[in-house]
Parts: sequence; structure tokens; C-alpha cells
Amino acid sequence: MPEAPSLTGRVVFQYFYDVGGDIDLEHVPKDKLSPIERPRARGARILAPKYREVGFEPLEVDLGSRKVDKHTVTVEGRIFPVGVIGIYISVEFRNLSFDGLVKLVGLNEGRVKVAGKEVNFDEIPLELFEGLKKTIKSAIVYPYPAFEHPETYTLILIAESEPRLDAEDFLTKFRKQTAGLLRGERDWRSLSDREAEDALKLYLSYSDEDIVVVDWYSALISGAVEYTDELVRMIEFARVQLLELKTYDRLLDLRVERAYDSLRSVFRQPRMGVTWRSRPYGELMRATRELAECRVEVTDFIEDTHNISKLTGEWYLGKLYRIASERFRIADWMGLVDKKLDRLQELYAMAMERVDVHRAMTLEFLMMLLIIAIVVLEVIMVAKGL
Repeated sequence: MPEAPSLTGRVVFQYFYDVGGDIDLEHVPKDKLSPIERPRARGARILAPKYREVGFEPLEVDLGSRKVDKHTVTVEGRIFPVGVIGIYISVEFRNLSFDGLVKLVGLNEGRVKVAGKEVNFDEIPLELFEGLKKTIKSAIVYPYPAFEHPETYTLILIAESEPRLDAEDFLTKFRKQTAGLLRGERDWRSLSDREAEDALKLYLSYSDEDIVVVDWYSALISGAVEYTDELVRMIEFARVQLLELKTYDRLLDLRVERAYDSLRSVFRQPRMGVTWRSRPYGELMRATRELAECRVEVTDFIEDTHNISKLTGEWYLGKLYRIASERFRIADWMGLVDKKLDRLQELYAMAMERVDVHRAMTLEFLMMLLIIAIVVLEVIMVAKGL
């Protein structure tokens, strides 16, 4: 049995919320917030992805600290232009065993005591999100129905271990303990080999001393202390994408359903009428405009999502994004949204076809009136002998 190590680092509970619109960072009232500036060390290798190319660079704000049970936690907020607010609750730990760390990772699963009051852990970030959203309300543009459920994720960042653990140690000597950390399973000894293998199958290791393991509920990063923030950003990037894809999937469901109702009511009309001011024609044009607006909005985001692989010149971060997107099934969600977007396009084409038919019928009617008017005028002229 290998010697049980003691671990030092921090656990970060991430909560990503959709605000129901884009966020114009230029109009965020920074005087009401406490922005965090992170200067880069001179001469350090910069691994950070190029957020500016797609507008994903967040505004980071300090939200202070809280006492949660016996732990003092620090809280940060991140405001993303794509319409997402992230609340990060960090807990530092020193010289914990694997069992102690698994217990800490499960802190967000139940009720905790805050300021002498017992609450569900999830209520803490929700309250902070609502307060931050209220503060930046004036900067939220292009509103749409917000996705109500947050994306949650846990980061286990190990800075030191005694005795020192190499990357291979997490995958072999302490594989079940590591799987227990990632799955939040206190009884990690009962995990099957297959379950442990599934939890650990997606990982990166640049050197023998560092490792990043990405699971669905959480990720473990050990070593690579100088680049931990950059690695965290890449996972964060994929998680924000997942939330936005779920948001647009739900938004497409609502828009397609509304389009079906509008088009169904129009197509059930015995006839469209021959004037542009007829009620069925007005409903058809409204539905067509909504379909067009939704197509533009969603297509713009999907194009950015498809181009993610071009956003970083750092190959290692690119590899990390790929395994994170594989674990989070980004491609599956993208495919689902693409299919619904295609359906939206079909409905738009159907609506435009009906519009064209209506216009053609109206023009034919007007032409017929014009011909009748000319014939009547000719008869009148002949009758008067002109």
C-alpha cells in the first residue's frame, strides 16, 4: 500500500449563470464594483488563449469573503460579454488526505452554515449572481428569455503534495482516490475499475510533474503552478460555451414552437386576402421577422463556436480545450443546435414562400383591376364617340 500523501491547494466551486442577453462591458458601472487586475509577470511564457478574438474576455470582480461552516472562502465574479456571469467560490486547504479532500469537494452538495444561518450551498452563489446582475442591469442588451439553470463545476487545484506526487501517481498508485475526488465519492474504495478508468480517461500531462484530468463534474490540476490560471481559463471557456449552447437550444425550442403556432394559424386561413394590411399577412410577416432575427443571432454564435480551434496559438491549451469539449460533449450540443437551426431555416423558407405567393396573388389582382379599368375606360370613350 503506497504511503498516503498530504495535499495542499484550493478547491474552486464555479457557477455559471445566463443573464438573458449580451453584456456591453463598456457600460458596466465599474465604479460600483471592485475590478481585479492581474498583471502578467515579465518574461513568463504566456499560454492564455486569445479571448479578444471572440469577445470572451471577462471582467473580473472581487466579491469579498464569507465564512461557510468552518471555512473562510473568497468569492470572485466574472462577467462575460456573451451574457454569462460566473461566481467562483474558493476554499484553500493545507495538508489534507485524499479522504479529507473528498469531503471538502462535497461541501457544495448539502446545507452549510453562513452567518449563523443554515442554507443550501447553492443559495450562496445564486444570491451573489442576482446582486451582480442587478448592478450591471443597464449593460445588458439584446434581451432574450434566460436559461434558468446554472452550469456548475468544481476545480481541484493541487499546488503541493508530501511526498511529492508525479503525474503517473494519480493515474496508477492513487487512481481510485483521484477518481473519488473527481466524482465526489467519499467511499472511493467501492468504485469499480471501469468507473475509475472512465473518470481518468481524459487527461493531459506536459511534464512528469504536472497533470490535468477533466471529468464531467470536476477537473483536477496538479503541478504547473505558474500556468494554472491559463489552464483553468481554457476549461472555463468550454464550460461557458456549454451553457450558451444549452441556452440557444432552449431559445430555439421556444422560437420554433412560436413559429409553428404563428404559421399554423396563418395556413389555416381559407385565404390570405389581397391587401398587405390584412391580418393574416401581418401575422405572417411578424413570424418571418422573428425567424430571421433568431437565425442571425444563433448563427453568429454558432460560427464563433465552430471557430474555437483557431482562437489560440498555444498547442497545449488547444489540446486541453479539445479534451474538455469532448468530456462536455460540446460537439453533440453543437450538432443539436445546428439541426434546430436548419429546421428554423426550413420554417423561414416556408414562410417566405407563402409571402411570395401572397404578393404574387396581390399583384395579379391589381393587374386584373387595372385591365378592367382600362376596358371600362375604353367602353366609356367608345360610347361617347371619342
